[in-house]
Amino acid sequence: MPGESSFFLTAQEHDRVCALVSHLPHIIANVYASQVYEKDYNFSQLAGSSFRDFTRIAGSSPEVWLDIFLTNQTQILSVIDELEEGLRIIKELIKTEDENGLKAFLNKVKKLKERVDDNDLL
Repeated sequence: MPGESSFFLTAQEHDRVCALVSHLPHIIANVYASQVYEKDYNFSQLAGSSFRDFTRIAGSSPEVWLDIFLTNQTQILSVIDELEEGLRIIKELIKTEDENGLKAFLNKVKKLKERVDDNDLL
């Protein structure tokens, strides 16, 4: 139930949620940081606070995350597939210059984020 601070998850549901809200952000941050830093370290000097915030978790312990990635492999691979599908969709919206589709997507996500913020779910 939205707004409640505790609820029951099975072990598999827990692994799935962790893959989505914890493990996937670490994967994304590491891939993104790698893409930027391997091109040129100096690019980060042109970035603002969002870059710093987004790449902060890329500096986490490799030993810890190696174990997590391999232990929760099935669920992590599943959420990566979902991310790839989402990226494919937004890529197509950009490629086809679908302003209405892009605006609808951005507005939908903004409203979802506001709902989370309004209900103090984070």
